[in-house]
Amino acid sequence: MAKEGNKIPDLTKRRVREQLADETDPKAIKRLTAAREYLEGLSPADIEAKYGWDRQTVYNWLNRFEERGFDAALYDKPRPGRPSELSNEQFEQFAAVLHEPPEEIGYDDPAWSSALAQHYLIEAFDVAFSHRHVCRLMNKAGVSPKRPRPEPASADEDEREEFEETVKKVGRRDEDATVVTIDQTRKAVGADLYTAWYPVGERPTVGVSASREGVNLLGAVTEYGETTVLECGGSFTGEVTIRFLEHLQAEFGEKLVVLLDQATYFTAAAVKHFAADEPIELVYFPTGSPDLNPTEEYWRRLKLALANRYFGSCAEIRSAVWTALESISPPGVYQYLCL
Repeated sequence: MAKEGNKIPDLTKRRVREQLADETDPKAIKRLTAAREYLEGLSPADIEAKYGWDRQTVYNWLNRFEERGFDAALYDKPRPGRPSELSNEQFEQFAAVLHEPPEEIGYDDPAWSSALAQHYLIEAFDVAFSHRHVCRLMNKAGVSPKRPRPEPASADEDEREEFEETVKKVGRRDEDATVVTIDQTRKAVGADLYTAWYPVGERPTVGVSASREGVNLLGAVTEYGETTVLECGGSFTGEVTIRFLEHLQAEFGEKLVVLLDQATYFTAAAVKHFAADEPIELVYFPTGSPDLNPTEEYWRRLKLALANRYFGSCAEIRSAVWTALESISPPGVYQYLCL
């Protein structure tokens, strides 16, 4: 899902972030948010899927930046003064919402960010605050920024046994249904370093990068050894998963049995609702069981093909990825699953 031609070539991510930090006008915040997501690689259609804003409206906002310049694009009227405050009842509602996962109120995000909270305040109460003030409100509501502690996932034996029983049923599926395993990966700008053989006494070096840019990929391997890979222009979300499932139907037939892990963008309610209305059966791998997914092995082979090579841009990564995929043999699904 590559982004269309850049409609705002003179606008930088830094300028958008700085303006968002203090912006209080609701329309300006929406326009800035759309510009930020566009600069991050999302298309207007992706922005529509993420925020619910009509894609033509998003096009219009982006065109304003191109045609009118930065300041004129933001405001319809003279800049407003100090924004109104939340009532006590509104603040209590805001605080209660922050103590639940965003999915509870329909957002396809696993945790709250200040940007998402700012968006919620606009949508729920039609009131806009600067980024700094939103952070103060979030602290007052009893939440604070924390980095989750990593916890190695390990598969529950009972869950694995239940999965094995489910796979036996998959083996007795409709003969017209195709078994597909899917997974995602990301290749970042820079180099992935792997052990390799070099002459004794030499210590090779490979360039690294502090850039956060990269290419997100969704891939699939079928029981017949067929593969398909698509680039995801933005973050992995439930809506992106649905579009990928639609792509799989176009590639391999409408009737599918899709095996996938339990990432939030795969287990989202919207994904399950979509599959329920289609001849698609979703079968989730046990938690912490990448060893059961042949698409994980497919990605491992891709990463080995690109190992110890420096890529300075997303364009270089894309070229190398598509070239490497032409020479990589997919793993056999039957080696992983007894269907």
